[in-house]
Amino acid sequence: MTAVIVDDESKNRASLKKLCEKYVPDLTIEGLADSVATAKQIIDRADPDLVFLDIRMPVEDGFELLKKYEDVPFDVIFTTAYDQYAIKAFRFSAIDYLLKPISIQELQAAVEKVRKKKGKTSSASKKSNISILKENLATASFDKIALPTTEGFSFVKTESIMRCEASGNYTIFYLLDKTKYVITRTLKHYEEMLVEHGFFRVHKSHLINLTYVQKFIRGKQGYVQMIDGKDVEVSTRKREELLNRLGL
Repeated sequence: MTAVIVDDESKNRASLKKLCEKYVPDLTIEGLADSVATAKQIIDRADPDLVFLDIRMPVEDGFELLKKYEDVPFDVIFTTAYDQYAIKAFRFSAIDYLLKPISIQELQAAVEKVRKKKGKTSSASKKSNISILKENLATASFDKIALPTTEGFSFVKTESIMRCEASGNYTIFYLLDKTKYVITRTLKHYEEMLVEHGFFRVHKSHLINLTYVQKFIRGKQGYVQMIDGKDVEVSTRKREELLNRLGL
């Protein structure tokens, strides 16, 4: 694959180029750009498969570069020095990113991920992912989440998720409208994202939206019944905390 590095700081550009040349040898760096204007010229000339794109740059930020293409013809890995809040925005948007200073292992994993999905993500999906990212960074609303599917991505409202269930390294999402998605990410991955949005992990296999709990059934362990009538087991060690969360 070929790539272009876009970052307004020369040391960042040089450092990433050196890492790619040493640890991702089958990735050819076609050019380095210090601004959106320069990046556009290089990209139009080199037609890269991938662009490493810094978000915060003077004059025009990284998003402005993507606006210049009606159909974004390359994959993007954002490079950022943002904090944990912004990382959450990236994860909700299912967009690839690398935290500065960039680690070798994360760089290799990110490039390999792009390589595997190359040609499988439509331009419309890319735009939707980026739109959700911008909204989350600007408003901290996190009211939409991008779920990677075999066809691309499905974009769902966080409040429409009733519960999630672990199935090995997969997570099954159950929505209010009875739509079901099987996603190739672990339940722990989504627990970390959704726990601050009214979700609670009641069992090693179940993450529920507390808004949609219809009743709690007492017993040796107990279980909750969701508004769709589904009974979800509650582990013994989670029972007390759940009752507190439900105000019982």
